[in-house]
Amino acid sequence: MSNDSKETVLRTLRTVAEQRGIALPALREDAEIVDELGFTSLAVAALIANLEEELGVDPFQDEDVMITDIRTVADLCRVYENALARVR
Repeated sequence: MSNDSKETVLRTLRTVAEQRGIALPALREDAEIVDELGFTSLAVAALIANLEEELGVDPFQDEDVMITDIRTVADLCRVYENALARVR
């Protein structure tokens, strides 16, 4: 993943967490978004909506990827990396 895209994902994670009152630990690639970071389903939906706006792609529009497949920060980064590669 390009460093810019990864930074966008991480920044958006932090922004949504702050907006939702979620105290984030240090972000690791293997951190689970729901179980470790404390995101609820509504926070995940807000995260996905913000990432679509920030990056200009919706990786979930095709049935190849389901939101439920995204468990970790690395999963989230990978899904957006693949979506961005398809539109370039």
